[in-house]
Amino acid sequence: MSDLETAVFVAHDVALSGAPGGVQLCTDEYIRSISEAGVSLTVVPIHSDRRLWSRLSRRLLPDPYSSLQWRPDSVHEIVAAIDRAGARLVFINLVNLAPLAVALRARLGTACRIVLLSHGLESVDLLHTIPINGSRAQRRLGRRLVQERQHRAAVNHVFCLSPFEAELERWLGAPGVTALPRTIPRLPPLDWAPAGDRLGFVGTLDHPPTRDGLTKFLQAFARIAPPRLRVRVVGRPERAGRKLAAMFPHTEYLGPLDDQELEREAATWSAFLHPLFCYARGCSTKLAVAISWGLPIVTTAAGARGYTWRSGTLPMAASPEAFARLAMQMTDPGIAQAARREVGAVGRSSPTVADVAALIRAALGEPRSTPEAVLR
Repeated sequence: MSDLETAVFVAHDVALSGAPGGVQLCTDEYIRSISEAGVSLTVVPIHSDRRLWSRLSRRLLPDPYSSLQWRPDSVHEIVAAIDRAGARLVFINLVNLAPLAVALRARLGTACRIVLLSHGLESVDLLHTIPINGSRAQRRLGRRLVQERQHRAAVNHVFCLSPFEAELERWLGAPGVTALPRTIPRLPPLDWAPAGDRLGFVGTLDHPPTRDGLTKFLQAFARIAPPRLRVRVVGRPERAGRKLAAMFPHTEYLGPLDDQELEREAATWSAFLHPLFCYARGCSTKLAVAISWGLPIVTTAAGARGYTWRSGTLPMAASPEAFARLAMQMTDPGIAQAARREVGAVGRSSPTVADVAALIRAALGEPRSTPEAVLR
């Protein structure tokens, strides 16, 4: 039996919850793509260690790679699931669980191939906190890089979300690396009816690269925008959103909207704004949702990392000032309509789950088709 026919998929229970967050969306995309590749998955959820000592340690000495993330019997449960399934392939979802690869390698030897499914390296985002946290962040970054290099010695392959992170994975010593391009969910397009005075943003407002990009854009926007024009901000935490609204008079904070509320609100925006001016970890999953909705989009090269397409364009800017000017142009109905048509072409020509599945099979040694065609 081929070792690609059956596998164990290890993921934190939060990643499997179906919540509308980036981790959950990426986890679902990995599961669908691996299953499309012909692999029968046995999913093993990992649960947090809720013992008092573990919870206190995580609070006082936070470490994303600590074994205190999971219950002590987790490794035993994974090995038991591998034995029951007769699997010779293990997928570990999210780099925070990479220490499990080290523990499993010690138990399994070379009997199983271990594949890490990255959502983005912890060290990448930590780098962007150094201007705020100074020498403490520098020391933490050094520890993270050492940890990540140690973990890569225990895995056979890493799948990641962008070519940028694929190069970092090779630098860390991963023996095999493949960047899997983003797919676009087939969601119904929104009934777009722009109000004419609204631009919109959705994101995690205390995520350092996101916060930095949004703040720089709003600073540039405030210098040139007419009084009536508003940037409508959706996301958590509420404290950060209220602070932005207090700092920038063109900003209206709407809070964390549910799916239906967000769709109704986004349908009134002249454009979906994604101002990111540094290469953050992973990819921006919200961009895929905006593309599937058929909204005009303004983004950056860093914001579109991990996405590929064969036709159409996404309006991009290289600086906060250029981004602010481009965002204002989208309030012109003719420009916004043209941008919307281009976004539609991007969505239709982006890789499918079947395309990504072909890349997975090729990377793991059993190609069914020539995957290079996916990326042309």
